[in-house]
Amino acid sequence: MSKLSYKALTPTDSAERVKEYLEALTWALQQKDIHNIALAGAYGSGKSSIIETFLRNERERKHIIFDHLCSKNRIISDVSMKISMAEFEICKGDTDRQEKTCRHDDSSQTLNEVSEWILKQIFYKVESDEIPQSRYHKLCRRSFWSDYISVALALFLIVSLIFLFVPFTLDRMLALVDWIALQGDFSTVVGALTLCLFVALVLGVAVYKWRFLFSNFKLKVLKLPAGTGIESERESESVFNRHLDEIVYFFEMTKYRVVFFEDLDRLDEPNIFVRLRELNTLLNNSDAISKKPVVFVYAVRDDLFGKEDRTKFFDFIIPVIPIINTTNSREALLEWLGEIRRNNPYECEIPEQFMMDIAPYIDNMRILYNICNNYLTYRRTLKKRATITLADHKIFAMMLFKNLYPQDFAEMQSGQGVIKEVFTTGKPTYRKQKEEELRQWLNTHSGEEASAKEKELRALQRAPLRVIMNEHNISLVRIAVKDNGLLVFLLRRGYIDETYADYINYFKGVSYPESDRNFIRAVKEQRETEFFYKIHKPFAVIQELSVEDFGQKGIYNCDLVDALLSQCGEDEKKEALYTRLKDSDKISWEFLCSYLEREESSGRLVAALAKRWTNMWCRMEDHMWISYDQQVVLLMRILENVPKKRIGELNVDRVLTDVFERNANILQRLKGVRPSEICEALDVLSVQFHHLDTAGVPRKVLDDIFTKNRYVLNVDMVQNVIVHVAPHLTNDFPEKSYTVIRKTGYAPLVERVHDNLIFYVKKIMLQQECLADDEADILALLDQLIEEVDLCQSLIEKEDFCAFSLRDYCYVHLQNYEENVRRIWDTILSTKKLAATWENIYAYWSQFHITQELRIFIEACGDSLRESGTECLDDDFIRAFVNGGFDMSILRILLPLVREEHINANTVTKDFLEQIFFAPESSPALREELLQQYGIGYMTKQIAKSLYNLQLPMTKEIFFAAWNDLNHSERLDLMAAYADLLESEDFERCFDDMDEPHHDFVDRTKHKVRISKTDVNEKIAQRLKNIDYITSFADEPNPATKDDSIEETALVCWVKAVP
Repeated sequence: MSKLSYKALTPTDSAERVKEYLEALTWALQQKDIHNIALAGAYGSGKSSIIETFLRNERERKHIIFDHLCSKNRIISDVSMKISMAEFEICKGDTDRQEKTCRHDDSSQTLNEVSEWILKQIFYKVESDEIPQSRYHKLCRRSFWSDYISVALALFLIVSLIFLFVPFTLDRMLALVDWIALQGDFSTVVGALTLCLFVALVLGVAVYKWRFLFSNFKLKVLKLPAGTGIESERESESVFNRHLDEIVYFFEMTKYRVVFFEDLDRLDEPNIFVRLRELNTLLNNSDAISKKPVVFVYAVRDDLFGKEDRTKFFDFIIPVIPIINTTNSREALLEWLGEIRRNNPYECEIPEQFMMDIAPYIDNMRILYNICNNYLTYRRTLKKRATITLADHKIFAMMLFKNLYPQDFAEMQSGQGVIKEVFTTGKPTYRKQKEEELRQWLNTHSGEEASAKEKELRALQRAPLRVIMNEHNISLVRIAVKDNGLLVFLLRRGYIDETYADYINYFKGVSYPESDRNFIRAVKEQRETEFFYKIHKPFAVIQELSVEDFGQKGIYNCDLVDALLSQCGEDEKKEALYTRLKDSDKISWEFLCSYLEREESSGRLVAALAKRWTNMWCRMEDHMWISYDQQVVLLMRILENVPKKRIGELNVDRVLTDVFERNANILQRLKGVRPSEICEALDVLSVQFHHLDTAGVPRKVLDDIFTKNRYVLNVDMVQNVIVHVAPHLTNDFPEKSYTVIRKTGYAPLVERVHDNLIFYVKKIMLQQECLADDEADILALLDQLIEEVDLCQSLIEKEDFCAFSLRDYCYVHLQNYEENVRRIWDTILSTKKLAATWENIYAYWSQFHITQELRIFIEACGDSLRESGTECLDDDFIRAFVNGGFDMSILRILLPLVREEHINANTVTKDFLEQIFFAPESSPALREELLQQYGIGYMTKQIAKSLYNLQLPMTKEIFFAAWNDLNHSERLDLMAAYADLLESEDFERCFDDMDEPHHDFVDRTKHKVRISKTDVNEKIAQRLKNIDYITSFADEPNPATKDDSIEETALVCWVKAVP
């Protein structure tokens, strides 16, 4: 049993959002002067549910006090009763007219009968023994033994009276007992018991017969003599007036004080409310029941009375807001849908959007519940077998139409009515008329506009009624349909469509299985099914489906297409299928991709499509979701089944060529296609492979590609050629890009590279991180590319090599391409790919002298040059080198060869001279020559300080040039070293520049000068004595002193006076 439950159409006692209504009703019933209360609201607003909920709540909440209505030990629900009257409708007429007639036509008769029904509901509410004096009696269940005992007691009374008043009766009875005992040969007591048992048995049979006869006794006709009759004086009075005493007696004898009236307004008889108001007034004026007044509560619609009559008639009015109407029925439907999905999500597959679409047509909760109940019943009946495929939302739409238009639904079930007319007459007629108009237009037009019209014609031929009504015209339906807004909506949305009969009748499945019928239904409903959905009798299904159906998207089924393509004939249906596939929508390509897996049958389909559809591949590429695998399968079918000339025609905008050129593994994926077919296709499509995976590709195909140069020159493709023709060289490529090409000896490749050498070098060789071609091949490339000097420079930068002899590199081109050769050599120098020898440097210098590139190279390769021989160098090179501004670390390399004559005067600076002096490689002769030539003008402090150590030949000019850069102690050293060079005037000049005590020697008067006793001072003193600057010098102790820094012995010199 499904978890889904039906919805009762009766009021509920657990209504939601009724708190305010219940409080208002409770307050009104607590007021002693309120006797007529109205619950006013539209049909279906929930008035009855409010009453039920109120009564249930009052049973649960016993603390609410209604003293004036019931005793303390009772609750309000115990003293309440409900009176409900239903309205009945009888539908008559044809499909264009529906009438609602009341059960009775006479107003007064209806009023009396309604009153009579009300009284019956009142009196039948209680047991007969609660109102024993009432003339309203109802049949009650009496037990057999109760009747039996009553009859037995009556019989006993009669027998007793007979015994009392009739003589000898007892004697006769005793004689009867004796006779029975005598006949049976047992005692008198047993005879008496036997008689009593017999009497009891006869009495039981009599009671049973009496109950049966009187229960079926009815007095149908009472015939009186002519002219005789019975007349009642109160016949003209109302029912309430005639039975007023009965009504008063009822409320006097029973506990009931609150009467709820429901559905009286549906009878469209306002006078009944007037009589009930009068009755309420009479009851509450009665002394017998005035202590516990009677309250009438009416559930009525808002528009029953006018604005003044309402407030005058009712003592208190509670307005009720409708629970559901056209504006909020959507929420109720969605709530019901959510409940079903929670319980069993597979039993109700209705989209929420559908519920929102139909909601505006439902304005009553009971109708909504009944639609839901009908849906569950129909669904469980029609879809009892899981193999039946019916759309749940279409079943629901049918139930909506059934409840709102039952007469039209009944006609539809019987195969009549406007719906059948729309599908069998209106739609075909309109389509035929429109097709004739389009064909006449196409006969006189052409071009792009005509193509659009042809597409419109194809769409019209397979368009369902829904599309025709939405996109074309609604005039194809009768006015009776146009005026039915719900039906027009259901038809426009396709909720009622060409398969409507399947949703109202059983399917027997005689001519073909039920699953095949499901497929036919899906096609006609334009629903998609699985492409591999099993069809057991495909040829029968083909016969059942029309040409129009073969233009629907639901026609895509592998079994069906297999059967269609395998049989002769049915050309119109085949063309409809091809036309549908040519629409190139997503579902068409999904089917075609799935169907391609069937090799034999899919080949026939592809051949047929290729014949009719030139831009087939272009349209496929519009669908980005189609996988590469699926594209490959389609390409295989084309190569295998389509003539080569037609393949060329299918290659619109080179789309097929691009498939080969974009996908490296395409030939591997075409493994099942014959090599000859592939080669022919490559020729027709003019394929130039950019990348290609060759593993497993037939050798015949590769030979054709490489021999005919069906590839672009790039690393991948050249390597593919090398793998194919010289696999032993594969590991050297692409590092030795040119060397490997030359070594392969494969003429097509070698010739192609030489014909496109510049391209090859640019796009292949220079794209590698590094190259390692043999030097001989590099030399050959540079010779061939001498005019493309930029390319040569880039190539040198990429190649990993060492030029042992610079003259080997383009030397022969110096006469015609001197500048290009210089740039090539400069690149070799700048990339340090030249062997660091003085021979290579001299070769470069001899052509281009010292350039920045040569200078950088020499400075970078100083260590290597120290090991290189210098035999090749001449004086011109040495002179250029020494004066070339090189760093001393470089100059030192050739200093042993340098002479003073190699050095230009403008090259000499103090720093330059100083570096030459102190370089270990400089010869003494070079230092002497430089000191004599440049010592006076370029003397530095460092040279001056080193002169007394170097012991180089000195002139007074050089001495005094050095003197100026020295301090006191350094001057003493220099003076001592070259004392023999100085004369008296020279010493006087020197002492004048010195500090004390040596400065005292300037004074040429006779006096004594005390100086420290050192070797330097002694040497100077000796020279002074030799030239008569002083007369003598001698050691003399210093006076005692605490200063340890003063030497103990001093040298005292006596200066000779000069006139």
